[in-house]
Amino acid sequence: MRYVRDNKPQTGAICVALNKDIRGRKADIIFMGGEKDAWSVRSTTELMSILIKWKVSFEERKRIFDFVAERLRVLAAEETPA
Repeated sequence: MRYVRDNKPQTGAICVALNKDIRGRKADIIFMGGEKDAWSVRSTTELMSILIKWKVSFEERKRIFDFVAERLRVLAAEETPA
């Protein structure tokens, strides 16, 4: 992901993975805003708010949400390990 911080272009990443309670089949969405910033977001709404706050462009936000939606679909389709 690309964003602007302190008037400088930056890059970051979004990770979507099953959380440690695999039986609960819940996903964690991790926002990594750079080398020092990383935290879990509770919802896609919270993620959108963060992306707007960090000045991520509209096109980049659309791309991110396409990725998040696809990743959530893949995780939902995977079988739960025994």
